[in-house]
Amino acid sequence: MRKLFLATLVIAMTLLAVGQAGATVYTFTPSISNLNNLDHFQYFTWGMRWTHTNERIVDAVLTFHNIWNWKSEPNNLYSHLLNTAPLGVYPYLDLQGGGDNFAGQGYLVGNWTDPVGGVARGYDLTYRFSELGLVDALNNYASDGRFGFGFDPDCHYYNSGVTFEIVTAPVPEPATMGLFGLGLVGLGLIRRRK
Repeated sequence: MRKLFLATLVIAMTLLAVGQAGATVYTFTPSISNLNNLDHFQYFTWGMRWTHTNERIVDAVLTFHNIWNWKSEPNNLYSHLLNTAPLGVYPYLDLQGGGDNFAGQGYLVGNWTDPVGGVARGYDLTYRFSELGLVDALNNYASDGRFGFGFDPDCHYYNSGVTFEIVTAPVPEPATMGLFGLGLVGLGLIRRRK
């Protein structure tokens, strides 16, 4: 009886020593929060530095808050996931040139056109990476600690800010494997006595 109590106490103490692991959400906002309202005379890169060595990315969401085209006309907003981009936000001049300045670079996250335009209506444009099949690409790009986005607005897209959220899950920690090993040793000792 005493050995059973001691074994239970050791297992309970080991379980208490192992930290609880769960999903974590990281939120990024660019230094120019609305990216100069995505001016049609410019295109932009937004580079980030972030490492996730003990975590794996399980989802990510890119959101343009309260976005709208300054007038009602068919124009595009191209968004790309890039393997590398200069850290921070960098606007480049394209003098309202049509087309996608990031074509052939990275992964196209989305190509959006405001169906109404001309008025703010509280619409949030959201791209969920798990739905787009881009989680593996983001895990790959972020593995060296650097990745980014390229945005090319072919019109002036006013917005209230841009956010990028990454959802991670922990990689099994060594303590978990230690507990599994202790259980196997205990099972082996019990079987040996029989």
